[in-house]
Amino acid sequence: MKVNLMKWVLGCCALVISASASAEGLVGQTVYTQANIWFEKPTKIPSTNYHVGGMLTAGTKVTVDEVSEDEVSFTDAGGTKYRINVVIKHNNVPGPQLAERLFAAQDPMAEGGKFSKFSKEEQEQIRSGSIAKGMSKDAVLMAYGYPPTIRTPSTNDANWTYWKNRWVTRIVRFDDSGKVAEIQG
Repeated sequence: MKVNLMKWVLGCCALVISASASAEGLVGQTVYTQANIWFEKPTKIPSTNYHVGGMLTAGTKVTVDEVSEDEVSFTDAGGTKYRINVVIKHNNVPGPQLAERLFAAQDPMAEGGKFSKFSKEEQEQIRSGSIAKGMSKDAVLMAYGYPPTIRTPSTNDANWTYWKNRWVTRIVRFDDSGKVAEIQG
């Protein structure tokens, strides 16, 4: 039992170190957002992923300015600076792991990219930053981003809880095939 626990702890440490190293490699790089990102103030975006205010669309070309345990900051092509503040009590995902989720070297909206693999209905939902019945988990992730881990520890779960704002939640229920079956809230 102790040996298995030690292997698990060492494995977790290796994952954190690996995520930190690859996220640090993003600093100064031009990358693309992998999901829509909402914000009321671009320089004060909580990692809780509230769905209020403006929306930076998936596929936006950005330059990563900083990645730390507490924040991820980046600048879009127009010069607007964004800072996502890690809120551990709502979303137990440190900055390096958050950066890995947010950015990729390839534009997901380019021909042959991730976006092209979705149905026309899913593509419309992603563009508008909304979700609907029948969408796949991957399409929901691109349209809505990752749900906060406080209520959705894993994207393998059948129910994902998002916060529309500090007081209102939205629950997305998936069927056995991984498609949205119901949306509450």
